[in-house]
Amino acid sequence: MISALQGRLRGGNPLTGRHARRCGVGDEPAAPGVGEGCARGRAARARRPAGGRQERQRHDHRRTRPQRHAQRGRGGRGGVGGLRVRAARQRPQDHRQVRRGRDQPGGRGRGVAEGAAGGVAAGARGLAVGRHALLVATGEYSDVRLSRLRAPGQDVERLAAVLEDPDVGGFTSVEVLRDRPDDEVRRAVEDLLAPRAPDDLVLLYFSCHGLVTPQRRLYFAAANTVSDRPAGTAIPRSFLNEQLEDCRAAGRVLVLDCCFSGAFVEGFKGEAAVLDDVGEGYVVMTASNAYEYAFEQDSLSLDAPVASLFTDVLIEGLAGGGADLDGDGWVDVAELFRYAREQVRVRRPDQTPQFFAHGASAPVRIARAGAPSRRVPRRAASYTAGQLLVLRGFRAAADPVCRTLGPMGRRAVVFVDGRPEEMADSSAIVAAYRPDDPRDSLGASYVRELVEEVRREAGDGAASAVAVARGALGGLVEAMREGHNPVRLMRGVEAAAARAVELVGAAAVPLGEEDVRTLATTASGSERIGAVVATVSGRVGWRGPVLVEEGRGFGLEFEIGRGLRIDAGYASGGFVTDPVRREVVLDNPVVLLHAGYLTDDVIREMPDEDLLVVCEGLSHEALVALLRPGGERAVAAVVVDPAERTRLARVVLDRGVLEVAATTSRGRAGKAVVTAHDTVVFTGWPSDEHPAGLIRAGGAEVGVVERAVRAVRGAATSGVIRGGGVALAEVGARVAAEATGTEEEVAGWRAFAAALAEPSARIAENAALAVADLDPSRLDSAGTARVVVAAAARTASRFLLVA
Repeated sequence: MISALQGRLRGGNPLTGRHARRCGVGDEPAAPGVGEGCARGRAARARRPAGGRQERQRHDHRRTRPQRHAQRGRGGRGGVGGLRVRAARQRPQDHRQVRRGRDQPGGRGRGVAEGAAGGVAAGARGLAVGRHALLVATGEYSDVRLSRLRAPGQDVERLAAVLEDPDVGGFTSVEVLRDRPDDEVRRAVEDLLAPRAPDDLVLLYFSCHGLVTPQRRLYFAAANTVSDRPAGTAIPRSFLNEQLEDCRAAGRVLVLDCCFSGAFVEGFKGEAAVLDDVGEGYVVMTASNAYEYAFEQDSLSLDAPVASLFTDVLIEGLAGGGADLDGDGWVDVAELFRYAREQVRVRRPDQTPQFFAHGASAPVRIARAGAPSRRVPRRAASYTAGQLLVLRGFRAAADPVCRTLGPMGRRAVVFVDGRPEEMADSSAIVAAYRPDDPRDSLGASYVRELVEEVRREAGDGAASAVAVARGALGGLVEAMREGHNPVRLMRGVEAAAARAVELVGAAAVPLGEEDVRTLATTASGSERIGAVVATVSGRVGWRGPVLVEEGRGFGLEFEIGRGLRIDAGYASGGFVTDPVRREVVLDNPVVLLHAGYLTDDVIREMPDEDLLVVCEGLSHEALVALLRPGGERAVAAVVVDPAERTRLARVVLDRGVLEVAATTSRGRAGKAVVTAHDTVVFTGWPSDEHPAGLIRAGGAEVGVVERAVRAVRGAATSGVIRGGGVALAEVGARVAAEATGTEEEVAGWRAFAAALAEPSARIAENAALAVADLDPSRLDSAGTARVVVAAAARTASRFLLVA
């Protein structure tokens, strides 16, 4: 893809297509009018065309100095070369500030403050009073056309350690921004440069892909950059130039370790340029000229732990003092560049670092020459491109699900077959959701499978599980930014989840009669549904059989009749009629009760109707025969013990008996629903013995009513906890305080513990409340909470094992 671009840039023969694997580029032609990005890599260096740039220089110098100044839009009175210099304002020595880490949870970068005493010491050593650095490193990209860069994540930590060292850089604050979108990078750049005072020094460092369009515009790639649309998703050269010109700091240094980074200075030459009314100009050091790649050192292997050659020699010159060329004990930017250029040219003659002083005058001292840095840099990030891809898709699919949480949960608009539909049920949302970008499909499938798993096991809590998993994945990526091993993180996640399940059980209290309506209302988000479910549960028992179906009338209806719930599910998943809910729904089925082992000869003459087979054993031949397509009928086979078969016989054979034999009986039920775990049969015949309930709801409310029913049933066994996600948040705080294990296991433990607060935060956000203001009377099933924790932990563990 670079070949056509190089031809446009240089006017000569296009590049052959041989390049470093790091570039992630091929020899296919570029699309007309589309800018191409080069990643750093080993590539055949394109020869510079004779006359191209020299011709532009001659043309520029034919203009008079006032003409050149006017074209650049700069005034020209006062100072040297039209530069105005304002006297530096005095300010207190204790101005230093502490800034939270941008790569830490809760912050956008890493800040290190040395304190007022450090400021005095730095001034005594001859350094600027305020010394601030922002290091931007982007090695992971959502656009697969921009290859992964290994060096930025390693280089930036080593450079930060040198700059922070009080015996070397002595910087007041060093912020690290890694793998972030363009809007965060822009905001961080402005945060660095805007508040500076005239006696400050600022250093801005970029390590990333450089993108050059056919119109010679340079962009710096961010994590979300689209390679053929850099104007809207990357950092333009013009933005950095304007921010640096407007900054009031006397010392401003821009270091660019990017391909084609020399293109940054094509708008000005090495002479002093006229700036706006403040400042003393800035200097630019680039890893290459406008036509070259910047190289990762010594290897083309994608598995090699390599560093950028240019940044590597910068760190070497600063940390070891080798860049102090005049022996005065200080390293200024000019010395640092001369050292870096010499070392780079020795190791790789086809890379040409560049240096430009844009309106700067006196040398700017970067560091003190001394012994190697004592600071230990953080390890390189351990996450993979596959994990970032999963995280991106997971977040895209999880957001509409999380918006449904709580009594004020929103309705998501999802496009189904090109038509927008309004949905409030998480199962319906994930079933219909189709990402706009096909790369999000894998992460979206994680959400879909998580919702289905929680619905099968608990009925309720799917949206809460998605919120917990979303928070856990984000926290784990932050931990992997610190270099933590994902397998050790997974051990911490699993240990934290196990402890959280124990604490949920300990926090549960038995379900009281007055709690049923509250619990059903919390699960459904509707007082009306909560009242109906409480009434039906009171008639049939909290763990009694209750079915929900779509009604033909308006509103909610229910009836009480004879029925039974059996703690046994279908014998094979092949019977499933509803793949989303993983259940078999039988309408007015024939019920075949068989004592003993069922063989295929018993079922040869069965009617073409829905059929529920209940037996004490099932041969392979009989199972195959039942699974064989039989017209429009639905079939399910359930294996039970003799006592359960006898109980069911008393329900379905009392009336409507079709046939009675010594070992086989046939009866009929009004409705039966079979899941992997249980079977509910409802006959509809009025009876005070074996009561069961059937609730009929509108189509949009069926899933909501089912959640309330299953929440009551689960709470009858496991008890209840505080609702609204508050109990989970409290458990998360306790789990975090009890974190044990190695450093990496503790990081995984705490990442998962922090994620347990996500459901309450989302519920509060949807209701426009603070978490402390959530309704304290709400209740949740402790059994559902345990399923939520376990399912979210399994999803997080699966994510950590993505290569």
